[in-house]
Amino acid sequence: MVGRLVLLVSMKYYNFIWVFLLSVFGFASHNLQANIEFHSERVHIADAKKSQNFIHDGLIIGGDKAINGVLVKDVRRAFSAGSERIVIDLEGQRNGEPVGIPRPPYYQVAVSPEEQRLVLTLWGKPKFLFDAKKIASIFKKSRFVRNLIFYPVLDEESWTLVFELKAEYPIEVFELSNPTRIILDIRGLTASKRSKNSD
Repeated sequence: MVGRLVLLVSMKYYNFIWVFLLSVFGFASHNLQANIEFHSERVHIADAKKSQNFIHDGLIIGGDKAINGVLVKDVRRAFSAGSERIVIDLEGQRNGEPVGIPRPPYYQVAVSPEEQRLVLTLWGKPKFLFDAKKIASIFKKSRFVRNLIFYPVLDEESWTLVFELKAEYPIEVFELSNPTRIILDIRGLTASKRSKNSD
């Protein structure tokens, strides 16, 4: 079991942070003890377009809690100009047939620099159309992702996917529509230094 956790956070964000802790520490060692101070300013809202809002640590939330019956079509990646883009392709279903949805269901992305990983938790009773082994093979070519962990679905409401990273990288998360997808942009260390030097 996870050790005693000390949370210093406003009640407004209590539920968000609790799920974050479960996502990050829920599968950790039985002997793990953590003392965490998580401030509300570390909770970010995912944009509906790319905005160059990269973060190094914290929780990013987005999507619509009212959307259910989601199909996860694919998890794909592409490398470009010192960065890597991860795309989660989504659609809905009606009477067993795929249909478009206006935006993703509610989701959270926990960015943990100490653990060097991203923890994506997707709600909306997701079902899957992808081949996990094929995706894992594709990500072996990634310059930033060391390993993927497809956690089993413990309940029908949500699903968790972990990206173990090769180093600590700044992350931007946003969502796009037509078709609906969640975007995770990982900025490489060289690109990050170049961005800082240009500020």
